[in-house]
Amino acid sequence: MNRARDLLTAWDRAVAAHHDTAPSSTSAEELDQLRAQLGRKTRECAALQQRLAAAATTIAALHHDNIALRDELAQHHSSIVIPLAARP
Repeated sequence: MNRARDLLTAWDRAVAAHHDTAPSSTSAEELDQLRAQLGRKTRECAALQQRLAAAATTIAALHHDNIALRDELAQHHSSIVIPLAARP
């Protein structure tokens, strides 16, 4: 399609005919606001990514602790029940 110049010209005319107004231009002030918002969101995303990595590390450590405790519990085949002293 990019090589069909006549088709592209017809397309441009059709688009222009259906759109009475030109797309609004973005002001420099609006661009600055959007850049600032993007910067805030980028920093927020980075902070959340760090929290996620820390949480994943903690969860992995707890998972390995649970496995070790289950293995230790499985090695003790007999359960020892110690009766509580009767209350007066």
